Amino acid sequence: MSKPNLTSWTQSRLGALYETHENEAFASTFDAVFSPSCEIRLNHTLSTVDAFKESISSRRAAGAGVTLAWENVITTDDSPDESSVVAGTLIVTRNMKFRIRAAPAQRQTHINFSARVEQDPSVQADEHDDRRRITSFYHTSVDKTPPIHFATPHAATHGKEE
Repeated sequence: MSKPNLTSWTQSRLGALYETHENEAFASTFDAVFSPSCEIRLNHTLSTVDAFKESISSRRAAGAGVTLAWENVITTDDSPDESSVVAGTLIVTRNMKFRIRAAPAQRQTHINFSARVEQDPSVQADEHDDRRRITSFYHTSVDKTPPIHFATPHAATHGKEE
């Protein structure tokens, strides 16, 4: 099987970080995405790999389900064997474990990212002999609460029953 192009690789790997539920699976997924020496900027502030990992992990705690929406994902070179930059927007919608007026509470995180993806000789290759990892990552995000849509009440009708 051939290696996926960089856009597909980035979307599947980053998406898996937000969709994973178990802590052990999250840790291995994170390590399969980011180089141990990755330069990370979180809202344009230099961050460590461990701090970024904890930031993503802590947001998963109250979630009961996740949906992802990708927008405007672009790359400078989509070849699977070349280094390139992949950038775009990811909207993560989390359904919370608690409810508001009988509907699941939701939280949306809007993420604009730019990721430099390179072959990293310091990591072990996966089953497809792929050593690609994100070596530089800019992550700008904002959390929003989507509006709650209440059901429209219908007027009770009183009629004669026959």
